[in-house]
Amino acid sequence: MVERMPPGAGAPMPSRMWWLIVMRGLAALLFGLVAIFWPGISLGVLVMIFGTYALVDGIISLLSGLRLPAGDMRRGLLFLTAGTAIVIGLISVLWPGATIVFLLYLVAAWALIFGIIEIAGSLRLKREIGPDWPLSKGGILLVAFGLLLVLFPGAVAVLTTWVIGVIALLVGIALLGFAWRQHQRDRRIL
Repeated sequence: MVERMPPGAGAPMPSRMWWLIVMRGLAALLFGLVAIFWPGISLGVLVMIFGTYALVDGIISLLSGLRLPAGDMRRGLLFLTAGTAIVIGLISVLWPGATIVFLLYLVAAWALIFGIIEIAGSLRLKREIGPDWPLSKGGILLVAFGLLLVLFPGAVAVLTTWVIGVIALLVGIALLGFAWRQHQRDRRIL
């Protein structure tokens, strides 16, 4: 079974699991569309939507990690990705009345962690299958966005909903594109 690195994951996953990547991509697209086209959304609802997205993404990453062999070191990276997303998602869902500063730092932490993971994944993919520019550019965008949120939370707060939506759409598109390429490789292998 051929293994590849999905966007947003710290470790490769078996290639026949492309449908899990599709689910992550669709969740990111749905979250992005809600954030962009429902800009008047209250912060409490935005926190709940983000938390739900993070929970879904974390659960799918956890399932992906469980499908790897028990002794595989890459399994731990997927579990780290899943655990981070689940914890952030639970905090968001259980405390939706969080202040805007908390929301901004929560989103900044998510952007920084997953941006770094995507950059690392892109470097690994580059060695294995050549450049995967949507993945590396998405990781760089996430890190830059996370840093802006940490450094200038008040100034960035006004645009946060749209920026979060656009980034979620980019991540979703990258995930769906990766899943499509993975599915095509699987069909050629079989």
